[in-house]
Parts: sequence; C-alpha cells; structure tokens
Amino acid sequence: MSSAIESQAEGKLNILEMKEHPNPADRNIQNGSLQEVLIDKNQRRSSPSCSLRRLAIMSIVCGISCVGIKALLLALRAEREVDGKNYVVLARRSRRFAVLSIVLFVGGLMLLPLLVVLISYIMTLIE
Repeated sequence: MSSAIESQAEGKLNILEMKEHPNPADRNIQNGSLQEVLIDKNQRRSSPSCSLRRLAIMSIVCGISCVGIKALLLALRAEREVDGKNYVVLARRSRRFAVLSIVLFVGGLMLLPLLVVLISYIMTLIE
C-alpha cells in the first residue's frame, strides 16, 4: 500500500509518501506500520545506486568490458547492501573499476597510433 501527497515547501517540490515496508530489516518500521518519508523529487529520479549502475554500464560500453562488468557487479552488490559502511566501500570500488575501464580504453586508443609510429621508425632504422 502506498500513497503520495505533493506539497510545495520552501520553493522545492516534495512528495510525502506513506509506504508499508514488508522488510523487517528496516529499523524505522515496527510491526509493518506506515512510515512518512519526505523525498525530494529530483533525488528520487537519480539515486546514488542508479548513478553507480549507469557509470558501470557506460564503462562496459565505452571501456574495457571485463573491468566494466566487475564494476557493474560491485554496483549491484552495493545497491543491495543494508549497512552504510559497506555500501560506501562497495560504491567506491565500483567507481574505481568503472573509471579504470574507461581510462584504460581511452589510453589504449591514444597509445595505438604512437606504437604504430614507433614501430615504423624502428623498421626504417633497421633497413
């Protein structure tokens, strides 16, 4: 059961949601009672886990895919993490792998022409 009420407060559009959480691991919920949550509309669209997932997917597409897949797996594991400390560690590792994947790919693209020129130079010296 979920209901939403939109309110205008301090120039921000906020949504007041009442959700029934079946998850007993949530510490703020007691016996399946309703909880009021104030959520910024922009925050709802781009949650940190979603941006981690997007970065990991972009690292698969625009980078070295095997390293990007590791970043995606870490991002998904961080998304499921309940403990905040473990989430931060997994999110940091996911970002590192995603950036590493993209940097390695771009670095390889930049070094390829340099290697061709170097091999050509070495071949002319040998002759």
